[in-house]
Amino acid sequence: MSSLAPILNAGFAFAAEQLPRDTRPVLALRPSSYSCCQYEIVTARYMPAYRPLAPWRELSGDDLVDSGSDQVLAWVYADAILIPGSAL
Repeated sequence: MSSLAPILNAGFAFAAEQLPRDTRPVLALRPSSYSCCQYEIVTARYMPAYRPLAPWRELSGDDLVDSGSDQVLAWVYADAILIPGSAL
């Protein structure tokens, strides 16, 4: 996973070591199912109380697997990008 070094250095948390503390939106890095790239970034929420067996959800509430891989490798809170005027 040395190719993840630039992402982790940019403030992303490695999902195997740290998960979001709440259900605020995040930018989540996951393996891509497309041949043109190794990873893709999606907006998501971590919701273990809603679906314990599939806690990573799209903003609509659907499972991430509905749009590709549900394996999240790294994440960062997305408040500042998605909600104008908010602070991280």
